[in-house]
Amino acid sequence: MSEIEEQFASIYTRNMFLEVRNQITRSEKYNVVRHHKLKASNICTIEKYLSKDHPKRKVTFNCIEKEISCDCYWLETKGIPCRHVFAAMKHLHLSDIPRNIIKNRWLKECKYIYLSSPDAQRRFVNPNMISSKRYGGINSQANLFLYYCKKSPKVQQRGMKLMSTLLVEMQKMVEDVGEEEKTINGAVHEVHDGIKEPHPVATKGRPPQSKSSQQNSSQKSAKARICRVCKKSGHDYRNCKVRKRKCEESMEEDDDDFE
Repeated sequence: MSEIEEQFASIYTRNMFLEVRNQITRSEKYNVVRHHKLKASNICTIEKYLSKDHPKRKVTFNCIEKEISCDCYWLETKGIPCRHVFAAMKHLHLSDIPRNIIKNRWLKECKYIYLSSPDAQRRFVNPNMISSKRYGGINSQANLFLYYCKKSPKVQQRGMKLMSTLLVEMQKMVEDVGEEEKTINGAVHEVHDGIKEPHPVATKGRPPQSKSSQQNSSQKSAKARICRVCKKSGHDYRNCKVRKRKCEESMEEDDDDFE
């Protein structure tokens, strides 16, 4: 399974490759106890070694579509192939990874694949950002092309012919779709320019005021004090002159009665 492991290491990110390698390692504990063909499919029954209570799994490989699946649904739930799939691949002597078990979201070039979709391009306001991402995606493929071209003179000559033919086709494509790209970029800017600023919403509570306005409002809102004895404003019960006068008169009367 070293070839399969190397292929996953070359296309998957490091974290997801470690998850896949863990499943490859665990596949060594599983054996194929039954293998039969049904039309264009190979069906393998997988059983865990020295574990009778462990449920058996069925792995189906379509020879025409080159697709493989397992009834444990690990690929559908986790996004990576399960250990049963690797055990079946080892039994069937498969050296290439089936395309259906490779998920684009775990690839190293996932961001470049994502940016190639029209929906993702509408998210970027600046078209230069889109072009730089496209350049980064094609740069890795170009470096790989150059790596193979330098291996031998024959491969180099073949690569030069392919490159010259490809350059002519690319120049024609750029000239043909030049106007279309302009309209697309213009539409992208129209979409973003049409977005208006959100309406401001008044927050809860009283709006801030200056000190002078606060003093004026406090003076207006404050109620005038009214004495409960004389019913006049400007003083309270403690400072009422009428009350004090009545208290003095009552004290004088008490003194006269005492004498």
